[in-house]
Amino acid sequence: MNFTNLFMFQCVHAYRVAELNGNVIILATSYSGEPYFFPPVGDNEVPATLRAMTEYMAGLGIGSSINIAPKGFIDRYIAPDPSYAFEPDPDSSDYLYDAEELRGLTGRKFHDKKNLLNRFIKSHDHEYRTLTPELVPEAMDLVERWCKEKCSDDVPSTYRETDATMLCLANLGRLSVKGGVVLIEGRVQALSLGEELNRETVVVHVEKANHEFPGLYQFMSNSFLVREFPSYRFVNREQDLGEPNLRKSKLSYNPIRMIEKYRVWLKV
Repeated sequence: MNFTNLFMFQCVHAYRVAELNGNVIILATSYSGEPYFFPPVGDNEVPATLRAMTEYMAGLGIGSSINIAPKGFIDRYIAPDPSYAFEPDPDSSDYLYDAEELRGLTGRKFHDKKNLLNRFIKSHDHEYRTLTPELVPEAMDLVERWCKEKCSDDVPSTYRETDATMLCLANLGRLSVKGGVVLIEGRVQALSLGEELNRETVVVHVEKANHEFPGLYQFMSNSFLVREFPSYRFVNREQDLGEPNLRKSKLSYNPIRMIEKYRVWLKV
C-alpha cells in the first residue's frame, strides 16, 4: 500500500481506484491477468464494503477476491465471519530483516556475505554516491543492461520490474524514494531505491547490480543502508513472487520474520 510501489507498478497492474462507503478501494490485475482487490483503506462500514467487493468478484467467477491481505486484517474482519474463506499467500509475503545486522554483516550467519563484500572492496576502485538527477540517465542505462542480461519470457516479472524501475527513476524528484549507486571506473554498475515505510522500517523497492563484479550486490545492499538509512530498526525487502532464485537470495540474508499475506474469497 506504499504510494511509490503503487505508482511504480501502475503500468503492470493497471490499478483502478474508487470510493465505497467512505473507504478507498483499489482494483488491480494480477500477473496472470485476473482482477483482484487490495484490502480496503479506511475503517468506515468495512463489513459492508468487504461484502460488496467479494460479491462483485464472485459474480465475475473469480476465485480470489482480495489479495495481499495482512494478518491483522484477517484477524479483525475475515476470520470471525464464517462466510469468508482465506489462505496464506507465501509468494506475496514480505521479508523483514534486522537493519543493524544488514548494516554490520557481523557473525557467522553473514560470514559469506562479508567475505564477498570485502573481496569486492579490495578488487575494484569504486565510489558510492547518493542518486541525484544528474545520475538518473546512467542509472537507467544500468537497468537496461541488467534487463538485456536477466529479462526472460520464462520469468515475465523481470520485464515488469524493469518498466516499474524506469518509471520510478523518471519521477525520482516527485517521489519520496531515495536512491544510491555504485560507480566503477566512472560508470554506474549498481543501483538501490528505497524509502521510509514507517518510523522504524525502511522498504527497499529495487536493487540491481552488474553480475560481472562479485560482491557488488553485497556492497550495494550494505552501503545503501549505512549511507541513506543509518538509524532504522527494520528493513522490508518485499516479496519473492514465488521465484526460486529470488527466494534463495532473500533467505540468504537471514530474515527475522515474514510479513504474512493472505487471499480472501466469499464462500459459495
